[in-house]
Amino acid sequence: MTGTVRLLLAVWLLISAVRTLGSDPRQAVLDQGLPLAVVLPIAGLSFALGAFLLTGFMSRVCGLALVGLGVWQVASFGFAAAPVVYAVAGAYLALRGGGAWAMDIYVQKMQDRARNRATGG
Repeated sequence: MTGTVRLLLAVWLLISAVRTLGSDPRQAVLDQGLPLAVVLPIAGLSFALGAFLLTGFMSRVCGLALVGLGVWQVASFGFAAAPVVYAVAGAYLALRGGGAWAMDIYVQKMQDRARNRATGG
């Protein structure tokens, strides 16, 4: 389940970022109802987070970034569906990790091996 949430969120973030970055900036501002100075950085951050989530690398950190992004958007621009989804899905990923096929699992195993070697256990 967690892997599916991560992959669906990653694809959604990537598609929304590409639509925003690939379209006319004036149209993106009209579509999202946010100022241009906000739309482009959010699209860039969404693309980066989507790429990290798609690869499964640093899923918990991406989850925390999504919570921050969602809370900031709601606090700054009011209630909308996308920021709430960012915050809820980000909290889920921050608490659960990346799930199946995520690199977080392999990084955790490597850290456990290094810790066991350091402690002699």
